[in-house]
Amino acid sequence: MLPHYLLHVTAVPHTESPSLIWSLATGNLFLVIAGIVFIYKLFKQKNVRTSGITFGIALLLNYILVAIYGTIFDLLG
Repeated sequence: MLPHYLLHVTAVPHTESPSLIWSLATGNLFLVIAGIVFIYKLFKQKNVRTSGITFGIALLLNYILVAIYGTIFDLLG
């Protein structure tokens, strides 16, 4: 049985502008690419400091943008 707050995505309508959607999608794409580069360098045992910091900043910015433009429950998934 799922808790009721996990079903909020279908219950709460979102009305964002198309430019906001594209900027969030671009940010998420950058997050995924930074994560792939970070994991690749980590497994190849190369210098991962800069790629790790870039991935961490992208993840933090993504969480902040989701919390600002969505609800705090959007961070659950």
